[in-house]
Amino acid sequence: MEEALSGYLLVDAGLTALVGNRVNWNARPQAQGSPSVVLTRVGGTRDYTMAGASGLVESRVQIDCWGKTFGSSIGVSRAVTSALSGLRTTIGGMRLHGSFLESERQSFEQGSGGEDFHRVSLDFIIWHKEH
Repeated sequence: MEEALSGYLLVDAGLTALVGNRVNWNARPQAQGSPSVVLTRVGGTRDYTMAGASGLVESRVQIDCWGKTFGSSIGVSRAVTSALSGLRTTIGGMRLHGSFLESERQSFEQGSGGEDFHRVSLDFIIWHKEH
């Protein structure tokens, strides 16, 4: 799911116009420019029926949209939401059964060099087939 999701975001014209190829899993490289996107799978639950595992997984993915200004972080979050909200598709052989925005938060951080970073965190619930 991870490769399919980041691959999908990296070919979305609206998002790449803002962040280029700055879409990463779990960490934002220190020397990387801004704005950028960091994805983190923060939870997951496998689906079962009385007959056993159904093969479906519900993953919670936190998507942090970083920018040096509040406006740039909001712009990136809107592009991510536009790309993923309600998405049902097959990407690289991985079936995504549904992608749903569950919550969002805004925050501000100051880097060790004194630079400002604004962040919008989006929590998506993504139903997909297990690999």
